[in-house]
Amino acid sequence: MRESVGGTLLLQIVLVFLTVYIGFMAIVINYGKIFRYKNAIINKIEQNEGYGTCTDIKDMVSDVGYTGDYVISHVTTSKGAIYNVKIYITFQLPIVRTAIQIPITGETRLIDTVFNDLDEEGTCTQKDY
Repeated sequence: MRESVGGTLLLQIVLVFLTVYIGFMAIVINYGKIFRYKNAIINKIEQNEGYGTCTDIKDMVSDVGYTGDYVISHVTTSKGAIYNVKIYITFQLPIVRTAIQIPITGETRLIDTVFNDLDEEGTCTQKDY
């Protein structure tokens, strides 16, 4: 009888460990995909040397396949502009019925030109709530 209780406890420990491991791997894979999206957007902006419009940015983002929230802004200096790309990764937690958004940011190298139709704050955003 004692061995069957010990075997059940061991099975429960293995199942909990396996669940935590699978959850961790899912988060790591999604996190890596978001970094690839961010880097692709930054590369597209740098390849175009900042020429384009907010619509072009939205087309670039949809070309790389990202459908979540993002904010692209720029900081203008006397030599040009640096574009900041902030992408949000959203983790849905079904047990507590909540979502956690984690921002991942990156920036371009110094670019001579600035997008010409950004909004008042100098940003191009996509928010899907």
